[in-house]
Amino acid sequence: RKRKTKGMKVKDVRVTGGVGGGTRSATVARRVAGSGFRARARVSGKPQNQAAKELRSGARKDVGGVRPLDVACCATPLSRQACFVLLNPEGEVERLDNGRVRTKVFIDMYIIDKAYDSITNYYRNNVEIPGFRKGSAIPESMIMNQVGKEQYFLAVLEEIFKMTLEGAFAKLGDRVLSDTETIETPTEEMVKAVVTRKPFKYSVSADVLPDVKWKTPYADMKIKVDTSAYSIPDEEKVNEIFESFRKEQAQLSIAVGRKVKRGDMCVVEATCVKKDTGEPALGVPEGAFRYDTDVSSLPNFVENLEKLGVGEETEFDVDIPQDWPDENVRGWQVSFKVKVNEIFEKKLPELNDAFAAQIVPTARTLEEAREFLLKNIAGGKEEAKLQALQNAVTQSIADCLDITIPESMVRNIGREEYGKKLMELQAQGTLSPEMIQKFTSEKIVSDYIEKERGTFEMLAKASIGIAEILKLEKLVLSQEAFEEELDKIRAQYAQESPGQELEEDEQITQAVRERSETKLVFDWIQENCSVEYV
Repeated sequence: RKRKTKGMKVKDVRVTGGVGGGTRSATVARRVAGSGFRARARVSGKPQNQAAKELRSGARKDVGGVRPLDVACCATPLSRQACFVLLNPEGEVERLDNGRVRTKVFIDMYIIDKAYDSITNYYRNNVEIPGFRKGSAIPESMIMNQVGKEQYFLAVLEEIFKMTLEGAFAKLGDRVLSDTETIETPTEEMVKAVVTRKPFKYSVSADVLPDVKWKTPYADMKIKVDTSAYSIPDEEKVNEIFESFRKEQAQLSIAVGRKVKRGDMCVVEATCVKKDTGEPALGVPEGAFRYDTDVSSLPNFVENLEKLGVGEETEFDVDIPQDWPDENVRGWQVSFKVKVNEIFEKKLPELNDAFAAQIVPTARTLEEAREFLLKNIAGGKEEAKLQALQNAVTQSIADCLDITIPESMVRNIGREEYGKKLMELQAQGTLSPEMIQKFTSEKIVSDYIEKERGTFEMLAKASIGIAEILKLEKLVLSQEAFEEELDKIRAQYAQESPGQELEEDEQITQAVRERSETKLVFDWIQENCSVEYV
């Protein structure tokens, strides 16, 4: 057997799969992303697009090129505590500098034999070998020849992982984050032990929830709620809506013999780099693109464009303000090089009864459209106020914590948020399934996570803080409150998907429970902390 395995080409592999008992850690990782603050949570049935669903849940990876076997035909894992005592007799868990932990798992002959039996029985029931019926006592050697020795031994190794990973970190309880385990021992070394049927050890590391440290006691939080989102007078808001629709319907005509004016639509070519490093900045598109001077918020950008006519170009510096939406670029000094290719002036449609129907299809007059919008704005103010409060509480909880967030948690929340955005766009008909598939590429997702990293780290901190407050204050969700929230989800789903029934699987009920528990914490904070609307 040793001689026959010399030519094996086995890569080191990362094995994914939940560490058993990780209920709380998995809940914490989802609590903010799926609970409704920052972006309103929408719990519905199956995702409309499989690519978006896989992006959110994460697809299971193959082990060493072996197709994962059906769990139903694999051996039952040992209990967590028994597994820990048997497989890690020293009870040692090493804490690493990067927020991960590492331990060693001892694999004895009992476990190796159980794994062999399980895989052999699986193939006996699933592989067709001439001269044998499925389920019969097919010799192990014939199975190896049929499926290939390399695949067979790797399948045994994967089965060993299924039996033992669950108990590897039992000493840490539910603080291990699921799907973050990495087998660090070279695969070739472990396969050699499997082939020769000799006991061996493997090292495995994983992310853990950080110990909660409060810079400021959460009961002493002073929360300031930004009211700007809903404090604009209703009439002024209606006028903004009218003006926005007019600009969307504007006709463009070529501006002749003049320079750029604010309000123009321009076709420009531009580059932007950080002044100190020369690296590309702000994601400026390559080639010519349209630029609406009405919506520009960069200081002095339009002012510099106003010096240019068609075919002219300029260079200038811009200081990114400290209140810029993307906090990762706040304070940067960037250098622009811009050339104007075309200038278009806008001709806005007249605001009259005929145009009112384009804003509100049921309106026959401009006054009817105005009344309809006023009614909707008034009805949405309470929701906007609640959203502003939730955002402020989320930020305040995160600001009170002094912890380092595991990278896996940041990326999981980022992928969750990105997946929700894609599904919302698809539901609105904005993106086709083909475009959705394109936007799920790993590079695009990673770029999005890096761009919004600050937000996701804040959400992760708040998630951990919410779980800690729930525990320390002994807040318990009643069954009545849970059912009430579930009824709301059913009603919402029935309204959005007439004739379809909501599939209330474990994922749906868990999401509803987490959102309801988050609301418990928010209610407690409102009653016990200082909340000021500014």
